[in-house]
Amino acid sequence: MNLCQITEQYLAELGLQNAILDLEFLHQLQCRHVARYSFNSISVLLNQAMPLDVSHLFNKLIAKQNGGYCFEHNKLVFNVLQFLGFEVKLLLAKVVYNRDIDVPRTHRATLVTYEGIHYLLDVGFGPQGACYPIEFVLNTPQQQGNDIFQISQHKNGEYHFQVLKNGSFFTLYTFDLNDYTEPDCDLSHFYSHKHPDAAFVNNLVVSKKTPDEIYSLRNSQYHHITSLHTEITTIRSEKQLHQILNHVFGLNLDLAISAFLYRKFAKTAVQS
Repeated sequence: MNLCQITEQYLAELGLQNAILDLEFLHQLQCRHVARYSFNSISVLLNQAMPLDVSHLFNKLIAKQNGGYCFEHNKLVFNVLQFLGFEVKLLLAKVVYNRDIDVPRTHRATLVTYEGIHYLLDVGFGPQGACYPIEFVLNTPQQQGNDIFQISQHKNGEYHFQVLKNGSFFTLYTFDLNDYTEPDCDLSHFYSHKHPDAAFVNNLVVSKKTPDEIYSLRNSQYHHITSLHTEITTIRSEKQLHQILNHVFGLNLDLAISAFLYRKFAKTAVQS
């Protein structure tokens, strides 16, 4: 498939094939994407090949709805937006979770410029990510459903993407506006799914998100979060995990795969 065909089918899947290419289009694209296509580490844990060519990404993420992580989701969307004529810039970020640590740039996102205004668009950060693009204005809280986000800049010049937690802003990742290329992403992608210390190599993570609800699984814990309550379920069987993966997250996994994931990640977490 060429990029024109991929773009047409992708927008059709999201119900955006006839949309005006404006800011509302960008909002709907991000919101519908993160609600429909799961963020997950399953391909990493199964040691599957994870090429980043756009045809493969479309087949995996959209046609088969197998989900993936940031280097997959955000590359596909970057190419679609670029094809549609949007001004886009590749961003590479450090996931720090509010810690002052030196870590590799293992997260990909996109800076979109529309009518002279910059927006942080990210369809690949899982349950803590935004549902809509974040306007690139500093220290300006922006509410999205149950979450409040902001972008700040620190003394070293790096930008911080933050979410409000317990009354204060919590930095999810830091980034700069330097020029990065696809080969830079290839290196970060390789680290993220091959390095023995990488988070995705060691944890089963799956999520979908809407402005009002979060569905999130990490090893043995499944969370369903709304503004009114957080329901936490401990996964205690292969069958239970299989049902959640297939029915909640819309995956089409064989029971044998769910059983493998349960034994290696969920069951181990319960027992530890």
